[in-house]
Amino acid sequence: MSEPSSKREQLRQERRQQILEAALAVFGQKGFHAANVSDVAARAGVSQGTIYWYFDSKEELLTAALLSYFADFEKDMLSQLQAQDSAAATLRVLVGQMEAFASDATGLFPLFMEYWASSQQRAESAQLWSGLLTEFKDVIAGVIQEGVDAGEFRPVDAENLAWSMMAAYDGLAAYTLLLPDLDLAAASQAFIDALIAGLSAEV
Repeated sequence: MSEPSSKREQLRQERRQQILEAALAVFGQKGFHAANVSDVAARAGVSQGTIYWYFDSKEELLTAALLSYFADFEKDMLSQLQAQDSAAATLRVLVGQMEAFASDATGLFPLFMEYWASSQQRAESAQLWSGLLTEFKDVIAGVIQEGVDAGEFRPVDAENLAWSMMAAYDGLAAYTLLLPDLDLAAASQAFIDALIAGLSAEV
């Protein structure tokens, strides 16, 4: 690829990311159905035509925005996990990421549910979401199992415990919508402290 072509591709990717970030902000604030592509264009500082040059529809734009968010989330999470020297420390980092997601989910969770519930592509949307959930579950279960194998954690059903952890934070995310004064950080700290104590192989 020539240098001018490479530069054009870089600018194209930067503009695409700019649009995705604007879409996530606008859809999260207004809701998928209430927001218009023109709102996203205004937020991104581009024309509607530019958005449709990258994405065929508002539905495709939302899907791409959600996938981009989760890709960034996963990249940041994995980089932090690599720096830990014990399963307990790694699990605490994971829970910190889940807490951050629960906080972000104040806008994202209702957005996804609104789109999924009314989408003509409900099955495809559900498959996309379940794939992401399973991928994250595998990461958590892997950390727990490594702790068990190393003798740091007592033997447990790592996969089902991972699902339970994820469900706990989905619940906290939902609660923050209903209870704005809920101290998410304090609830998360109490949860991980009790979980590590229960998993510990030390008597």
